[in-house]
Amino acid sequence: MGSTGRRHEDLPQLWALLLSVACGLSGALKNGDVRLVGHSQPNEGRVEVYYNNTWGTVCDDNWDMRDADVVCWQLGFANATRAMKGGSYGQGTGPVLLDEVGCIGTESSLDKCKSTGWGNSDCSHTEDAGVICSGKRQYWTKDSQTYELDHSIEFSEVLNNLYDSKRDCDLNITVVTPGDESPPQTFCLNKLILSLNIEAKFLLKVEANNYTMSIDADCLPYVDSFLRYLYSKRMEMPFSAVRCIHKMASTYGVRALQQYCSHLFALILPADPTFRTQVDLCSYAVSTEDVQLEELCLQYLAWNCEAFSESSAWLGLSFKLLRALLARSDIVIPSEHHLLMALQRWRSDKLLEDESTQKLLGEIRFAMMPPEQLFELQFNLSYYKDFETFFQGKILQAMEFHTVPFTKLKQHKNVISHMYHPRIYTSTIWSFHMKKQMKTQTQMHSPHYRHDQYGYGIPASSFNTPKHPSFVFNKERFSWTATYLANSQSCSNQGYHCQTSIFPALGLRPSSHIDVMIQYENKAVFICQGSYVFEVQDFKNTVSMVPINGTSFFPCPEGSAKYVFVVRPIYLQN
Repeated sequence: MGSTGRRHEDLPQLWALLLSVACGLSGALKNGDVRLVGHSQPNEGRVEVYYNNTWGTVCDDNWDMRDADVVCWQLGFANATRAMKGGSYGQGTGPVLLDEVGCIGTESSLDKCKSTGWGNSDCSHTEDAGVICSGKRQYWTKDSQTYELDHSIEFSEVLNNLYDSKRDCDLNITVVTPGDESPPQTFCLNKLILSLNIEAKFLLKVEANNYTMSIDADCLPYVDSFLRYLYSKRMEMPFSAVRCIHKMASTYGVRALQQYCSHLFALILPADPTFRTQVDLCSYAVSTEDVQLEELCLQYLAWNCEAFSESSAWLGLSFKLLRALLARSDIVIPSEHHLLMALQRWRSDKLLEDESTQKLLGEIRFAMMPPEQLFELQFNLSYYKDFETFFQGKILQAMEFHTVPFTKLKQHKNVISHMYHPRIYTSTIWSFHMKKQMKTQTQMHSPHYRHDQYGYGIPASSFNTPKHPSFVFNKERFSWTATYLANSQSCSNQGYHCQTSIFPALGLRPSSHIDVMIQYENKAVFICQGSYVFEVQDFKNTVSMVPINGTSFFPCPEGSAKYVFVVRPIYLQN
């Protein structure tokens, strides 16, 4: 009998196995349950989550398709088609229960995803998240109750046992290593079990009972774990195995496992101060077409661009990655001039076509340099003469920004273009670096000092910045007050409206009235142990939360951060 006939013959046995390990019923609401409200169709609406006998909403900060997919899967739909933001289905009335949700995409429910924790949010209901799901529900419902068959943990254990037993195996896997003449490893699997996992489809594309995998020598110890995952959908891996597992998942199209490994790389990126690991990982992400991993690497390099641009690894960055980096607005750098000089260092030992050089220079925001720096470029850039016409055009465009009043400029120029927007500039012109310091007895009772849980005094400090990068505002300075908010009481005492229950937090507000033509998209930069930037956050309603308990983008021991307040003025189009 052929393999197809054998597979159909085994189906009753498989269903018996499934039913024997998955037979639980639960109808009561439990923490983490979700529902969609605010729309007539059951497959779309505002996302609400149940916690502690209360239904609440989810903030749309960082809300994306991976988060939406988890919600739709949890509700029994096939997948999400859109992740909705901005209270698209009306504003909820309960608490905002989850914020900064960051799903990998493999979680079984929304509460399993990374977030700031239950009830810890600074959002209002204008930021309620929603979803549109596709496909039909996969659960039976009656009288508005949901009945779910789920003993998946036991089922995974059964599948692990089947993998170890090699029972009824009918697919032989041969693992070879390029350039290695030693005997190959062999594995024996069951096609019927593999057919349960869509991620194992690469093994089932051919009718033959043999399949050959080509694996690098250093990854051979982890092939067994990779194949076991295809049986049980579970894996425990040492950190040393992450790159190998990721490479196998990427090569053979096991996307959920690939995405999970990409997420784990965030833990190792800060570990190499030379940036060689980060550049190598970025190049690897490009070669494997892993968009998520590439974005993770570029995010770290952008936030740590000042140190990176001064390292030897900067010179080894590829043209493609450098251009992708320069196109970003979230680069943390002292100034735009600093970035241009770093580009000159990168180019110094390379033979580039003129077109490629101009593409890189086209990502520099010349309008963010003051007129005196623009004038000095002709003397400071080694290749200015080679591209004199190009530079003159860019400098002219920048000088229009610096000399033409906004009311006239917006009639002829697209002032909302990113070329007219600052990056995250950390020079003292645009930022304030807050430092912790021990309190004296006199300062203990000073109204200008606040204290945190570590016993340090942090003043509420004032600083000045230009009103706007344009030279039109050259003589106008703008005053700011930067404050460390240890708790809700200090938030209230300092006159901030804190919509968050997470403390400590940072406050940044102007000391005078803001010009109606200008808005400020200010940022809080968090530096770990004076070494690397591990998080950048917006000031929302003048307040930004200090990352705690693993809520930061990259890891950092709690209590070891330095805070940088960055002012970013931009013109309003309307």
